[in-house]
Amino acid sequence: MGAGIVGAALAREIAGRLPDAEVTVFDKAEHVAAHQSGHTSGIVDSGLDEEPGTLEATLARRGVELLVPYVTERGIPYRERGQLMIAQNTDEADRLEEIADRAEKNGIPGVRLVDRKQMRDIESHARGVLGLYSPHTAVTDFAALAEALASDVRSAGGTFRFGTEVTGFDVMSNEVRVRFRKAAHDSQVDGGDDHSDAGTHSDDKHAEDDSRDEQVTDGPRTYYGDDTEPVVGFGDDVRNRLGGELRDRFGDKDWFRQVEDTLGSLNDKLSNSWSGRGPSTTRSDSDRSGHDPSHAGGSSPHDNSPHGNSPHGNSPQGTRGPRGTRETHGGTVSEESASFDLVIVAAGLQADRLAVAAGFGAEPRVVPFTSDYFIVSESDPEAAEVVRGIITSVPDPHAPFADTALVRGVNDALVLGPNTFVALGREKYERHGFDVGDIGSTVGFKGFWKFAAQTAGTAARGAKSVVSTSAFVEGVQKFVPDLDAAAVRPGPRGVRARAMDAAGALTNELLVTTRGRLTMVRNVPRAGATSALAVAEHIVDSILDVPRPGQPATD
Repeated sequence: MGAGIVGAALAREIAGRLPDAEVTVFDKAEHVAAHQSGHTSGIVDSGLDEEPGTLEATLARRGVELLVPYVTERGIPYRERGQLMIAQNTDEADRLEEIADRAEKNGIPGVRLVDRKQMRDIESHARGVLGLYSPHTAVTDFAALAEALASDVRSAGGTFRFGTEVTGFDVMSNEVRVRFRKAAHDSQVDGGDDHSDAGTHSDDKHAEDDSRDEQVTDGPRTYYGDDTEPVVGFGDDVRNRLGGELRDRFGDKDWFRQVEDTLGSLNDKLSNSWSGRGPSTTRSDSDRSGHDPSHAGGSSPHDNSPHGNSPHGNSPQGTRGPRGTRETHGGTVSEESASFDLVIVAAGLQADRLAVAAGFGAEPRVVPFTSDYFIVSESDPEAAEVVRGIITSVPDPHAPFADTALVRGVNDALVLGPNTFVALGREKYERHGFDVGDIGSTVGFKGFWKFAAQTAGTAARGAKSVVSTSAFVEGVQKFVPDLDAAAVRPGPRGVRARAMDAAGALTNELLVTTRGRLTMVRNVPRAGATSALAVAEHIVDSILDVPRPGQPATD
């Protein structure tokens, strides 16, 4: 389950070890790498600052070892740019020295500390008090990598079932039954060839997006009862639920009042959009296109839903038809099931929801964060030339989303970012609208509020850059003052899944849970794209008593 880079790598690893197996990959999106894997800066993260001796450090190094020969063989762009991590003050310089020590223990080749003069020899326009240079850090095209992995799966006889939403699992002693549904008119099974009709409706969809007003984007899990009331309230209901301990502790904080005011304004917008509308007139992506493309990976009947473990609930998109089907305004959604000997779920942004659907615990919870990137195009070479390779800030454990990077990509464009903030939807890439169920899942999670309290200071300092491109560029100019702000344009937007526990702590660990023949990937490390081949190798090692290709069998 999941056709991102980790899911495709897992399918390839299984197909390589079990050549007679029938491998099927499900994804609710319409193509490979539709979400996180297709929205990255392209940096090949070798794990500079991973804790030495940890699994994450091992996977990062092994990931690079596997990645380089693979992309070389497949003709995927791979450019060694060199990475310069720059400290702007003495506190950051102290952390930089710690990272240098970690990098040496992790076996990162050629890493060294550089002073201001040496820094300018590497990046003539860079400014800072101390630098850490990793000469072999590279960039690649991770979307192309995911496509190549998927091609390997197809060549081995595997099948991709796109536009197919997994809704639940039944784990038995010798098999796992998977329940899923898809819109009949959008069904797509991609078999042994590389031709796909995933883009057939792209022009129509873009036209729909252009004409879309700023109403809410919602899904079946968002509603209950008579289908006219949202599960998640954003006015007094949320204020009451966020009251008590949270308001007592944080009520005098500007950031907390700002959040409550924002939720109140969302409530007004939602009330206006729902007033006087019945199920047949509620505006949603499903109403426009006949299916629900905004929630890939898996549905979430469990978030704020009174229906317990029902995978369906009540939906404003349509009414229930004959058993096994659901009528919608755009067509009929079929509900099916199939049994498999082995099931691995790598659903990224929907990992916690599918885990709950399989009967696992709800934590760690996925909290989505939007990452906006900006571009200085290769068509403006003089502006882009202010950076030769990769310049990054020093990671701050107390400000996990304050990272800054200036990256010369594989096509020589200069990419700036990410500008990171809490997402208004797990798969929401438009710069307007929001997803009620996803927002409710975030603000209804106490761990999120504890995280917000712990990072309130840095979040407040970074709030201006969320709404102001010029403020973001000013922050980047601390590292490269000669960057021409007038040459900066909005670039791609990504949504990152971060696993968070009830205490508000983010985890960078590989978290995998297995029950019988069902394996759930709950979280992958920060270097998940870089280490995808190594992660797949590690997970399959743990669930199959079958040696890797070329590895001798053990007794």
